[in-house]
Amino acid sequence: MILNGLNQTDDEKLFQKTMDILRGVLARPCNQPVTSQRVARNSAVLEGLAQKIKAHENQLAQMMVEQTHRPLSSCLVEIRRSIQTLEKARDAAHKLCEPRAYDFSDAIQGGHTSMSQRFTFAPLFAITPFNFPLNLTLHKIAPAIALGLPFVCKPPLQSLELFILINDWLVECGLESDSFAFYFASNEAVSRALDRLPAPLISFTGSRQVGFQLKQKYWDRRLILELGSTATAIVCQDVPKWELERLSQDLARSAFGNSGQSCVSLQHLVLENEVCDDFIAHLKHTASNFSRARDPKSAETIVGPLVGRAAFDKSLNLLNQALECGAQVWSAGEHNPVEHHLAPTLVVYPNTQARTLDQIRLTREEAFAPILCVHRVPPNTAQDKVQDIVQRFDSNIHASVFTYQSKRARQIYESLPCRTVLWNEIPSWRADEMPYGGLSLSWNDGRLQNAGLLGDEGPYQTMLELTVERLFVLP
Repeated sequence: MILNGLNQTDDEKLFQKTMDILRGVLARPCNQPVTSQRVARNSAVLEGLAQKIKAHENQLAQMMVEQTHRPLSSCLVEIRRSIQTLEKARDAAHKLCEPRAYDFSDAIQGGHTSMSQRFTFAPLFAITPFNFPLNLTLHKIAPAIALGLPFVCKPPLQSLELFILINDWLVECGLESDSFAFYFASNEAVSRALDRLPAPLISFTGSRQVGFQLKQKYWDRRLILELGSTATAIVCQDVPKWELERLSQDLARSAFGNSGQSCVSLQHLVLENEVCDDFIAHLKHTASNFSRARDPKSAETIVGPLVGRAAFDKSLNLLNQALECGAQVWSAGEHNPVEHHLAPTLVVYPNTQARTLDQIRLTREEAFAPILCVHRVPPNTAQDKVQDIVQRFDSNIHASVFTYQSKRARQIYESLPCRTVLWNEIPSWRADEMPYGGLSLSWNDGRLQNAGLLGDEGPYQTMLELTVERLFVLP
């Protein structure tokens, strides 16, 4: 069902009525065994929804362009990925049904064998972001649907029309209308709702600030948090010059595509001096080409507007602060505050000294904008030095290394604090079935900076978070 709670903050009776409805959804039976029969029944819902999304691909893409002002090409890719997410969730659920046996025959207190089965844990309360509204929402609710879990989902407010369609299609595909709800409400209303609702399982994708607040406030609940990253790519000196132009185009698309509004869009580019000048020249040329098309409805547009004025102002503040600290700031065109359009921008750091890195806010803050920071390092820089530089970027989800030396690629993979290291592939590459989420934990002045270890995503990994393993010990 669709619940509109946008105007309920000051109306306690109306707010309480909405809470009663949501409480009814979350009070539905959970703690059920994950069996092949249940999964097969629920998989039919996912398959039906995938077929409907595929049949209305162009309609949904145009709708998303109107709602989010993202480029049409980005919306079309998201819709195709959404279909695959539904398919991978279906497959993952069947995998979860596979029985597992334990042999405790050598136990000190007498031997036994045991079988295990996974049981659903609790109803899901999901909060999803604006940048990929359909696919990232399906990453949370498709595993819940496959497992037969009731859920409440707070989608981005810009996407009301989209989720009215998704709501209707889910019901048409066989999902009981009182087993789920899309709750459109302000952040304040959602916070009040979580205080009142029996929601022991919360999944959130968004800013670190909000994620930390959830962690501190709801420490006694199970949290699945995806709080962003500043993805990094390292280009080593052995990359031949004839590769630089093509590689710069790929990395520019990773940094500036979808206006940089992705958790794994490239933000930090580490170049060894042997390739630095040529590479920067190629990046500027590609960025200038990207800046020519600005209309989100055009299939040629790569860099559209940012989500709003607040995001635009934040980006300008970050660029101005980097300029004050001695960085070179180059933009491929004029910025337009009225349209919230930030031209693709390069920030070339003055050096890689720790003091300079720490001074510039872009070192640690996720820009979530078409901003690419370039860092020069001397050739054959010691691996521990490169590792120290990248650790300062909080690249805890994805990082890339471009080299023809397999030994060095392996060393970088083993040393970087990232969930995924990609060899000769851009950091924004992602398969929807892969494990996804932050990995590293860091402390600054006694405060936790990254809560990436709280929960995991990817269809199969999400299902592990939504379930618990229970043993049946046999005589």
